[in-house]
Amino acid sequence: GFFDEIKRKYDPSIFLMFQQLFEVLPIATVLSERVFVVHGGLFRRDAVLVQHLRCLNRRRQCPTSTDSIEDSLLFDCMWADPWDFPGVAKAGHRGQNCIRFGPDVTKRFLGNNALSLCIRSHEVPSSLRGFEDRHDGRLITVFTASNYCGQTGNFGAVVIFHSDMSYTVEEHMAPSLESLVQEYRAQEPNVDYDSPANDAKQPMIDKEKSKEKMEEDLLVKLEAKVVQHKDDLWWYWQQVDTEGTGKISAALWRQGMAAALQIELPWFSLQKTLVQVDKEGNIDYKEFLAKCKHSVEDGKAFESGWENKIVLKAYESLISSDMALTEIFNLFDSDGDGLVSSFEFKQALSAANVGLPEAQINAILRVIERDDQGRLNVATFLDRFQIVYSKGKKETGEDFSPQTAKLLTKVGRAMVGQQTRVEVFQAMDTNGDGYVDEKEFFIGLGSLKLNLSEAEKQEIWRAVDVNKDGRLNYLEFCAAFEVVDTSGSSDRAMQEIIDAILAALQHNALSLSFAFRYFDPKQEGKVKVEDFKSGMRALNASIHTANGSGGPLSDDQLQVLVEFVDKDKDGWVDYQEFLSAFEGQKAKTDAFKK
Repeated sequence: GFFDEIKRKYDPSIFLMFQQLFEVLPIATVLSERVFVVHGGLFRRDAVLVQHLRCLNRRRQCPTSTDSIEDSLLFDCMWADPWDFPGVAKAGHRGQNCIRFGPDVTKRFLGNNALSLCIRSHEVPSSLRGFEDRHDGRLITVFTASNYCGQTGNFGAVVIFHSDMSYTVEEHMAPSLESLVQEYRAQEPNVDYDSPANDAKQPMIDKEKSKEKMEEDLLVKLEAKVVQHKDDLWWYWQQVDTEGTGKISAALWRQGMAAALQIELPWFSLQKTLVQVDKEGNIDYKEFLAKCKHSVEDGKAFESGWENKIVLKAYESLISSDMALTEIFNLFDSDGDGLVSSFEFKQALSAANVGLPEAQINAILRVIERDDQGRLNVATFLDRFQIVYSKGKKETGEDFSPQTAKLLTKVGRAMVGQQTRVEVFQAMDTNGDGYVDEKEFFIGLGSLKLNLSEAEKQEIWRAVDVNKDGRLNYLEFCAAFEVVDTSGSSDRAMQEIIDAILAALQHNALSLSFAFRYFDPKQEGKVKVEDFKSGMRALNASIHTANGSGGPLSDDQLQVLVEFVDKDKDGWVDYQEFLSAFEGQKAKTDAFKK
């Protein structure tokens, strides 16, 4: 954000000058040998002395790794936060390698250095006051900027030390620029603008408006966090939902939100806004997760229709594998018990080289799991799995002409009545080889008594034989014929997969920004298509290295995405427009709207 503001107001060279200035500023200050002042906080390492800090190499960018002592000390000076529990813990909400330090850490550091007080900043106090006493009075958070970013609604504060090193804290609330302009234009006579009463009135008005804006922004950010951590929330709540009801107690809902999101918020109060508690004191967590979703406006960074093509890429990989029905059964049901588990589902997609990132696989699983152990009958499972993707295939509208699509729908509805598509396919496969050839298919069509002409039969065959090898495998058969999904899971599955992609892109927007800027030395805000792909692939690789899972998109999906972000087809991508599509989103879920 700082770089973008500098570029907008001045030029990128000014940003480099700021960086050089920051490097000569002290990382901490000691006042009268009694008060330690720092931006972030104290340290994960024991026995740190002020002398160690004086010896740090600060003429550099802040390190991202904390492996060495020197790097960890500089990093914690910048980014550490206090908490009220003993010891040191990870602060996942702040970012990788960030920590929280407890009152024992503060007491020990001050004692080792003959100091009496630590003053730090780095975060708006949760009370929205300009300061906050912590750690038995040994640590004060002081935040000078009132109404942070013009929308937080917090007071600012400064600490004033006296000659005997006693101190007072003075709080302030700067009026908004708009209110100052209005006050100036009004030029009211006989108004004493230096009057304390007049100074106090406007800040209170501004504070109420800012508080409302802050609450709205909190809900927007909270919804984004929920979407980003859907997998963790799903896993946490599913483990305690032992009967598979889709419901958990309100207490477990709050515990899950705190554990997965790693944010300290008044969850009991937020619970009243975000979810409904039934008479038994339970919350439908599946419904809650289903309602939380991401979206980007068509025309902003993407051409419309990108979602369906992205999702279809996965299913097309399975169709092209050309396996017999028994092979498909064995692929998904590896232990032969007639049921498909989540583990078998993931194994099957891996064996078929579908290449879906784990977040997208989990998104599908959230929709197609059914029994209390997350398993389905194999035949039912294959129908449900296909329906997940048939929604996307139908909406793209480019595989079949309207006339062919009408014929396929007519045949599909006649074929599939009370039977599953597996049963229909097996009935048509008269020689039992696991495939339906052209002759078997035509015999099957004739049994439907639809009075189809030979030309229409040939047209249908050309449409369904995706591989053009003269025979149908089961997945080709499924892809052609529409089946009404009364559960509505196809819409949900499409949205869940897109949510997983958008959440990952939004979460890694800063990393992508740095990657794209590497390919944009003139800072023009655009990169070549191949450089855009390289930046995305670098993100995939870094995520895989960090946690072993894939990035936001498979390589096939990335190729599709590029077609939609290069809107004018000139071989360049406006990456600033692309990244801005994930900023400042409004809440999409009623529960998250004020």
